[in-house]
Amino acid sequence: MTREPVPSPAGGGRTHDLPAGPDTVRVGVIDPAAPPVLTVDPGDEVTLSTWGHWGGRVTRDTVMADFPALRAAFPDALGPHSLTGPVHVRGARPGDTLVVDVLALTPAAHGFNLVVARPRGRGVLRDRFPAGTIRHFELDRDSMTTTLGGKVRVPLRPFLGIMGVAPAGDGPRSTVEPGPFGGNMDLSELVVGSRLRLPVFRDGAGFYCGDGHAVQGDGEVNQTAVETGMDHVRLRFTVERGTPLRTPRAETESRLVSTGFGASLEEAAHDAVDDLVNWLTEEGLDPDEAYSLCSIAADVRVTQMVNNVVGVHAVIEKLTRLWP
Repeated sequence: MTREPVPSPAGGGRTHDLPAGPDTVRVGVIDPAAPPVLTVDPGDEVTLSTWGHWGGRVTRDTVMADFPALRAAFPDALGPHSLTGPVHVRGARPGDTLVVDVLALTPAAHGFNLVVARPRGRGVLRDRFPAGTIRHFELDRDSMTTTLGGKVRVPLRPFLGIMGVAPAGDGPRSTVEPGPFGGNMDLSELVVGSRLRLPVFRDGAGFYCGDGHAVQGDGEVNQTAVETGMDHVRLRFTVERGTPLRTPRAETESRLVSTGFGASLEEAAHDAVDDLVNWLTEEGLDPDEAYSLCSIAADVRVTQMVNNVVGVHAVIEKLTRLWP
């Protein structure tokens, strides 16, 4: 299937700055009715920053006893995430696809991993670790590494846990649950050099991002990654006309990545594989050929299991094309 790009108007290709601040960040809420904090044209780039959880108030000195006060400071928040945006992209309308190219990501110098205490905890081993704990990390942006307790050196692989558009439904919603609009996908493939495609549900798309992760394993099994703000993010926005996507798709230099979300891993895996079959069919394979290729060459991975709505992504390497 061919998707026609929306032509960039005169002035398209500009760069805009969008620093995180009280007027550009919302905590814990995705509201389709929120007014845009920036308007851009297709082809424009945006340089922005993001705050960590609860308005960036988690510091190196934060302990578990501080979290009730942090939550109380944001009584309207339905989640902990700090979102920069929304960004209005001129020309984007329902049925289009918003294309987001990730050009640069620099995490902040401090990060943390939080095991949330019961009853709020949703980690895979929440019954084994009911009390909760916070662990702080110093992030070396030169070597792009951090250490765990002085015992293990961990390479950083930063990405934005949340990139999304305004959902179709009305009314504010929590930042926790992902969906067809993207949001809290926690998709570790969205590193620098990746491309994310999001279905558009409202005029202007209403793009937002946040939930910076310095590094995260697929599954995000204890409920958090190394959570951090992003000191520097650079994104390029374009818009494609055509058949609307059902669910977000990502692309790296070497891989195609489809996504699925649901109440169970089976439901999420069904949607991720189904969309990868659709994608490969759009590329020219017969549906049954695409299904076979998924079984012999694609990997089905758990994106995250801890956000009420679980996520699965199906990944396939870009193979040598033998047809025109």
